[in-house]
Amino acid sequence: MPNTASVISHFEKNQAEFGEKLRKGFRASAISVSLLTTRDDEGRYHGLAVTSAAPLSMSLPSIMVAVNQSASAYPAIQDSCVFCLNHITSDDMELLDRFCRSDMRASRFASYAWRCGLHGLPYLETATSSFFCRVIGSHDYGDHTVFVGKIEGVWLKDHGAARDPAPLIWMNGAPRRLAEHEHDGHRRPS
Repeated sequence: MPNTASVISHFEKNQAEFGEKLRKGFRASAISVSLLTTRDDEGRYHGLAVTSAAPLSMSLPSIMVAVNQSASAYPAIQDSCVFCLNHITSDDMELLDRFCRSDMRASRFASYAWRCGLHGLPYLETATSSFFCRVIGSHDYGDHTVFVGKIEGVWLKDHGAARDPAPLIWMNGAPRRLAEHEHDGHRRPS
C-alpha cells in the first residue's frame, strides 16, 4: 500500500492548512437540514437552521442536536429546556433563508404554515415530521452545546395522494434538493 501520509494535513504541523481542508471536507458532506424551534419564558418564539441533528435512540426516544452558543435561540433552549426539530423539504427553501439570516429574524414565524404544538412549541405544517423534545442532557464542546432531547411528541405530515416532497439537504455551504427519478418502475437517486 502506498504511503500517502505526506498529503494528509495534520493539525499540529500546519493549523491553517488543516483548517482549510477540514472546512472543505465538512462542506462536501451532504447532510440534512432542519429548523429547530423553541420558546422563551415569555412565550416568544425563537429558531435556527441546524445541520447537526440526528436520532439517538428508539428504545429511549431521543434526538441529539448541536447548537452554536452564539445563536440567538441558544438562551431560550437553555432556559425553557424544550425544542421542536422540524424536518423540512425543498418546498421550504424560502423559509430556510429566514432561519439562516439574522437580518430576517423578525420574519421567521410570519409564514401561515406555523402551528402551536406540544409545550407551546411552534411546528411547521409543511415539514415531513416534527419532533417535540424536552432537554434531558447537554454537553458543551468548543463553541457548541450538544443537547439530548427526549422525544415527547411526533407530528407527521399526511401527504395523502400528493407527491412526496423532496428532502432538503445542505452541501457546499448551500441548500440542495435531493431528487429521484422513476425509471422502469424503480426509483433511483439522480
